[in-house]
Amino acid sequence: MREERSNMSRALFVFSEQTPAAHSTVASSNPVAGAGSYFPAGVAGPLSDYEAVDVILDAPANTTGDTLDVYVQTSPDEGQNWYDAIHFPTIASGAAASSYAAPLSTATATSAPTQVGRNLSPALAAGAVVNGAFSDRMRLVMAAGANASSSITIAVRILAQRKERNR
Repeated sequence: MREERSNMSRALFVFSEQTPAAHSTVASSNPVAGAGSYFPAGVAGPLSDYEAVDVILDAPANTTGDTLDVYVQTSPDEGQNWYDAIHFPTIASGAAASSYAAPLSTATATSAPTQVGRNLSPALAAGAVVNGAFSDRMRLVMAAGANASSSITIAVRILAQRKERNR
């Protein structure tokens, strides 16, 4: 029997974060499973050697009391500044559990300038992805609506992929 071998190398990074319990915008701060030990808590990486990432958000029912927005940001300058790359659809108050997936790839580029947010002022439109090159690290930003009164735990998985190099 011939053994099948994948032609893709992969890495998995997993965020498990509490959303804000009141109206605010916060960055991820828990350790990210799979992240290099030299990255601060709340940051996934290294990603610079990968050609594409699939980013999957798993959210339980939204019992926060208001809307919830989840962004993925990348940093081109080693964490000094962060820019929006993905803004998942806004999760309405009372919404059922949901999962969303968004790809980022160096093979697919956004064809027109797109307004993005910076640092803890995200501005990318809900349901939008800015494709093209991404940096060596990613983080989450979560924004709770004005009437939020509790938090929920969300999980975000980043599956990074690259073609295997011939040895």
